[in-house]
Amino acid sequence: MSKSRKYTVDGKKYVFSFNKDNELDGIQEQSGRAVFRSVDPNSNKFSEISSSSEALNALNVNKFKGTKESYQTAMDLAPNEELNKSYEERTKKVTNQGYIEEENGGSLATSNTGGQQYASPRKGSTEIFSYPLDLNTSQDHFKIRKFNYQRRDVNASKPGGTEIQTTTTGKMSKVKRTQTKVNVAGDSVVGSTPLGSVLLPMPKVTDVNGVEWGKSELTISGLAAVGLTDKLTGGGRLAGKSREEAENDKAIKKQIEEGRGINPDGSSVKQFGSALYAQTISKIAGFAFGTDLDVDTYLARSGGRVLNPNAEMLFQGPVIRDFAFSFIMIARSQKEGDEIRKIIRFLKLGMAPKFRSTTYLKNPDIFTLHYKSGTGENDELNTVNRFNPGGLALTTMAVDYAPNGYWSAYRDSQPVAVKMDLNFTELRPIYEQDQLNTPENSVGY
Repeated sequence: MSKSRKYTVDGKKYVFSFNKDNELDGIQEQSGRAVFRSVDPNSNKFSEISSSSEALNALNVNKFKGTKESYQTAMDLAPNEELNKSYEERTKKVTNQGYIEEENGGSLATSNTGGQQYASPRKGSTEIFSYPLDLNTSQDHFKIRKFNYQRRDVNASKPGGTEIQTTTTGKMSKVKRTQTKVNVAGDSVVGSTPLGSVLLPMPKVTDVNGVEWGKSELTISGLAAVGLTDKLTGGGRLAGKSREEAENDKAIKKQIEEGRGINPDGSSVKQFGSALYAQTISKIAGFAFGTDLDVDTYLARSGGRVLNPNAEMLFQGPVIRDFAFSFIMIARSQKEGDEIRKIIRFLKLGMAPKFRSTTYLKNPDIFTLHYKSGTGENDELNTVNRFNPGGLALTTMAVDYAPNGYWSAYRDSQPVAVKMDLNFTELRPIYEQDQLNTPENSVGY
């Protein structure tokens, strides 16, 4: 196989590849400084570029070198089967190369697992799977990364922050260091070394953020108890308020009391006393006559009134988010069928608890999720939600091997179509600080 120099066609740069018979077996378009992505041989773009004078010139240079009198006027294309095979191999190589360098800082290495197991000279090995095999990572896609569950603290429910990450490139005197601001989890349980990744097409994207608010009711006696507790805690200082907040609350309360002549519970002295009297008398009377006489019944029957419940909605805590995804994977080749099975097995292994003894079990692996466009660490989409960097648990996984309602398989019994439903749950809530750490032009978590 040989490659041509770069040619410019319609303002874009292309490289042409030829097989041993000097037939065109691939076209690569430059999409980055040193990145060339294969053009689909079944596309109109491939037909147009292969029919250009630049492509023909590249073939003649490759085949006849400087013997211009031998140049031919028609393009020689490799058979369709060879074109498709070359396209698949080159696309897969570019896809994995980018992600291996991102995750391991190492170079691509082949193995005996069909190109799915890659070795890094510094961090061991990691697995990269993708569906479809020709997934274009320069377009929007979904990335699942697997990590060991690793606790550093008894409390891992803390907001994240940002840190400056330094990347060193080059050698000796040509060393170049670049600094990038990246998000980090709070007290994360995500292990430092990724155990593998799965690349999938963009799913249906939905995010739901929620908090718990609950109804609270307090009658006059309850409010009095709250007032007493407030005093005993130093104006709430011992119950979580800062000294400044406590002093401010105290000053406001004093001004209101002086201006309106009310007591701390918000009622006049006369009304407060009568309410307490009614509560006490109704309980005594009910006990004396063997009946359950509550104060509201007494007040309603005697005067057409009831105690004010002082109902409010009070914050009760955050809600941990759940995410559900559904993917239909159709095997277009035996190799792609193998890849689908590897993806399913990879995720099942990650969610399975680890048996240690009859006494202890070890946590399953956890995952991070990313909507991405590109292979860089910061190439996350700003147009849709992000996921908690502290990790997510894969709680349920349902695989339907006959999503059409009937069994349909290839000769090797690989189902033609597989429907995979995944449910993830974040391991901690999203706090305000987490939202503030996201880019201002993004929708946040």
